[in-house]
Amino acid sequence: MLDWIKVAGKLAYDRPTRERLLGYRPVAICLIQSLERDAFLFVQPAAGRNVWMPPQEGIAPNVSVEEATERCLDIELGISRKQMHFRRSTWLGRKAIPEREGSRDVEFSIRPMQGKAYYGTLIKVSEDTPVTCNSAEVSAHQWMTVDQVRDCLTDNSARKQELLRVLFAKLVQIEL
Repeated sequence: MLDWIKVAGKLAYDRPTRERLLGYRPVAICLIQSLERDAFLFVQPAAGRNVWMPPQEGIAPNVSVEEATERCLDIELGISRKQMHFRRSTWLGRKAIPEREGSRDVEFSIRPMQGKAYYGTLIKVSEDTPVTCNSAEVSAHQWMTVDQVRDCLTDNSARKQELLRVLFAKLVQIEL
């Protein structure tokens, strides 16, 4: 009986769990802002070297958005928990991915994959923090001003462009 109460509580209060059940893969997008100036750390994913994005990490079952963010920065960039200042997270929305619908089941889902459920996180890091890119995940990194982010925006897909606009608007109140 206690297990059912835990499951009911998790469904009521844990949005990533609810999204997973509905076939959406929860993902944390990590907006890393400089402590020293108005700049953001972007990466070029190893799989898509012509685009710049904030680092991203899937949110595993029974893992919080903050824990997924910490894991992302540690694995992809070698930034430890002690080097980062977690500010907040926010719900960004769902994006259906029709070309991948049903292609891979989302763990613990009652439906085939429908798309992704995005959470934005704001982290502050000093620009002199050493960054060690995991070559399996990231090919390059760069601190960018808002104008540089705007210039690079068009290299991303329309779906990613919209996601970045929502991320910046919700976390740092900046229009891209």
